[in-house]
Amino acid sequence: MSEELKKIIHTRRSIRWFKDQPIPKEDIIEILQSGVRAPTASGGEQWYFIVVTDKEKRKKIHKYIEKGQMIYLKRMLRKKLSQEDLQKWEEWFRKGIYYAPLYIIGLINYNRRTLTDEYLDYEEQWGLQSVTLALGNMMLTAWAKGYGTVWIAVPQLLHEEFKEELQIPENTRYVGMLAIGPPAEMPEIRPRLPLEEVVFFT
Repeated sequence: MSEELKKIIHTRRSIRWFKDQPIPKEDIIEILQSGVRAPTASGGEQWYFIVVTDKEKRKKIHKYIEKGQMIYLKRMLRKKLSQEDLQKWEEWFRKGIYYAPLYIIGLINYNRRTLTDEYLDYEEQWGLQSVTLALGNMMLTAWAKGYGTVWIAVPQLLHEEFKEELQIPENTRYVGMLAIGPPAEMPEIRPRLPLEEVVFFT
């Protein structure tokens, strides 16, 4: 592995606060091109990406991130947050946490079927994996170009409402979304569990 690639992988961290500065079109294209070079199950390229830079649409997306995040924080966590912590999150959203100059929404495109109906469940799983790998490539490329990213999952909790509001095409399924932009913060890199806890050699 080259030292440059190693540095990109090992220094990447999730960025939740962004400078509201537009990203040049050529950088967006380069990020997208790296995404579609990802492995794709059955060679199907069952991905579809929506690139959002329009200010009003970004505001709508930010609203759904907040709604989904509050569902996650209030209802889904095993360890419940205090009222004080919830109020902190509400304040952070008012200040613009997760509001970015660029969002890339990753979808499975069911119009690009490769398997028979008998194996539809597998096709869906493999399509999800393909889109995830593509978004992962985009995150690393964005980081290499000096942009922060964070994976956004919570709009999935409001899928139909989000799909209608953003006019997302029919016959697609939300996988994840990247918020991308110049970092307005540089948090510490979070440690990972040691390999001996998560890897088994046989």
